[in-house]
Amino acid sequence: MSPRPGPFDPGAEGRETHLVLENSRGRLSLWPSWRAVPAGWSAVFGPATHPACAGRVEARRR
Repeated sequence: MSPRPGPFDPGAEGRETHLVLENSRGRLSLWPSWRAVPAGWSAVFGPATHPACAGRVEARRR
């Protein structure tokens, strides 16, 4: 039996499962789209696939 996927796992390939959130300090977070956006954060990208969201966060780090 395989372990149950967690909320930050990539999800099914090709599915729009994540968001990119940003807080008032300009910090980004990769976030599952099915979870409520926490106070102090806003969605700035997505919902999109995990690779697309992770790429957006990584591009901003450079």
